[in-house]
Amino acid sequence: MSSKPRSQLAITALLPLLGLLIVTLGSQSVRAEMGTLFSTPQERKIIDANRYNSGAVVNARVTEETDEVVHHLEHKAVTTSYTVSGITISNSGPHFAWINNEVYEDGQQLADTSQIKVMSGSKVQIRITAPDGKIYYANSGETIDITYLAVVEDE
Repeated sequence: MSSKPRSQLAITALLPLLGLLIVTLGSQSVRAEMGTLFSTPQERKIIDANRYNSGAVVNARVTEETDEVVHHLEHKAVTTSYTVSGITISNSGPHFAWINNEVYEDGQQLADTSQIKVMSGSKVQIRITAPDGKIYYANSGETIDITYLAVVEDE
C-alpha cells in the first residue's frame, strides 16, 4: 500500500479544506471593505450600530450645521386671467393661439409655466394645463380664470 504515515495522509486530506477556508475568509473581508467603500464614516457608524446592537436603533438622520437662513415654503392660491383672442390651425405647420395679445405656438408654455395645446378637431379650442395639472378649455373670444396652488416663500 502506501508508505506514507497515517498523520501525513490526514494532513493531505485536510489541505483542500484548509485552502477553501482561507479563500472564504478572504472573500468575506473583501465584501466588508466594499460595504464601507460607498458610505461616509458617519453612515458606516450608524449602519454598524444598528447591525450589532440588538436593542436600540440609531437614527439615520445626519445633520449639518449651516449659517443659511431657513425660509418656510407655503402653498398659495394664484389666479390668472387669460383671454383667447384667436386660434390658427395650419395643415402644414404648427398651430398658433393668441392669448392676452401674445402669440403662442402649440405646446409652448405661458409665463406661469402653464402649457397650451391647440385642439384641432370638430371643435377648435385650446387646452391650458395649469402648473398643478388642472386642465382648462377655452374657445376663441373667451376669457378664463385659472386658479392653481403655487409654492411661495414665507417672509
